[in-house]
Amino acid sequence: MNKKRIFALIVSGVILSGCQLEAAPRRSSSYSENAENSRGVQNNRDFQDIQTEGLLSVKYIDVGQADSILITTPSGSHMLIDAGAELGAEEYPVREALSAMGSDSIDIAVATHPHYDHIAEMDYVMENYDIGTFYLPDTEDSYTSKTYTAMLEALEENGVTTVYPDVPSEFELDGVSFEILNPTDNETRDCNEYSLVIKMTYGENTFLFTGDAGSQSEYNMIDRGFDLSAEVLKVGHHGSAYSTTREFLDEVQPKYAVISCGKDNSYGHPAEVTLSRLEGIETYITMDCGDIIITSDGENTEIYTEEENEEALTETAEREEENGEAEEAEETKETYIGNINSKVFHSETCGSLPNEENRAYFSSKEEALEEGYKAHSCVE
Repeated sequence: MNKKRIFALIVSGVILSGCQLEAAPRRSSSYSENAENSRGVQNNRDFQDIQTEGLLSVKYIDVGQADSILITTPSGSHMLIDAGAELGAEEYPVREALSAMGSDSIDIAVATHPHYDHIAEMDYVMENYDIGTFYLPDTEDSYTSKTYTAMLEALEENGVTTVYPDVPSEFELDGVSFEILNPTDNETRDCNEYSLVIKMTYGENTFLFTGDAGSQSEYNMIDRGFDLSAEVLKVGHHGSAYSTTREFLDEVQPKYAVISCGKDNSYGHPAEVTLSRLEGIETYITMDCGDIIITSDGENTEIYTEEENEEALTETAEREEENGEAEEAEETKETYIGNINSKVFHSETCGSLPNEENRAYFSSKEEALEEGYKAHSCVE
């Protein structure tokens, strides 16, 4: 194919999307022999004029510290995976993306799991678009929130066909195949581990969408022998240190990775330890690149980034340099443990920790508070 320019920034061994800077890509051991059939990366001068007619298009919407992905099939059908927003957001990227698609219907919508940053806009979506089928995990009443309740009420009020899928299960949309590979543990108390993990196949191109699935789900999928190999990986849980294990990456063998997270987020996403695990994989981060679109003709993929952002690249490089010992810091970073019954969270050294089956884990106090937990007296 006609090779196009690619932009990459190589920092600490991870090929971070340059969104502007021009450099030769470095192949990792995960690249197959036909990697040269893959794509070029286009900067934002071409972004508004991307030709997607007759192609599969996957748009990773820049929703800040949240998640939303819009898939358009070659025949023009639409699938929305998550519709998140940041707390207190004053802009509505999901609404803008849906308005731009030029249709008043979405054939398939997916809520990977019930957290606000993945479903905040779902009630709006159902009130303004005709939804064909809605997929969501059965969390066994282990989680509730005002946003989740509003979404369930909108599903009922709008008469949307709702599916709590078995695992594994399959479905198709216009010749594009989908496999649901998680949740694999219906007794987990960690809402993130309920995340629907979906593998999409179109011709020779494969994509893996992971929601906020963590290491527990990753190991479970490996143990069940699922084919997790994918050309493009949507990195789990915004690049958290508690997802994207080395064992999981060995199974997926991605050529490209996409991380959805917001600038200066309080969680420190993407975690430096996660970036170190992605060494050698071309990695695109929405906080640097804005919206990211990947197109496929069934054989080749092309990647487009919205932002031509040299400043963001410089900031990324500086952040990596300043945190050269970040992996060690991540390993010693304190974890907070919540009691799912009392909705109280503790430091991991507290003497009053709940039993294992009643625990929920958080990577920061902010995350625990956002999920509606109150701090125990042991938390400083």
